[in-house]
Amino acid sequence: MLRASGVQWDLRKVDHYECYDELDWKIQWQKEGDSLARYLVRIGEMKESVKIIQQALKAIPGGPFENLEARRLNQGNTYIA
Repeated sequence: MLRASGVQWDLRKVDHYECYDELDWKIQWQKEGDSLARYLVRIGEMKESVKIIQQALKAIPGGPFENLEARRLNQGNTYIA
């Protein structure tokens, strides 16, 4: 409700939470303070979340990976009910 009332405050920015400082994103806020403002803040947060996810995916290092579940299935240690 704060951000729908003109307060540009987000714990991820204030506390430098995890790797959010390394990503490019904006605090979503509105100044009107009504239901529409709250709705618009939520929609803006969803759009910013997509941007954050896209940036995080690009930052994942490449290289080999291991799928332990596939290994377990290949060994025949599965239980089928």
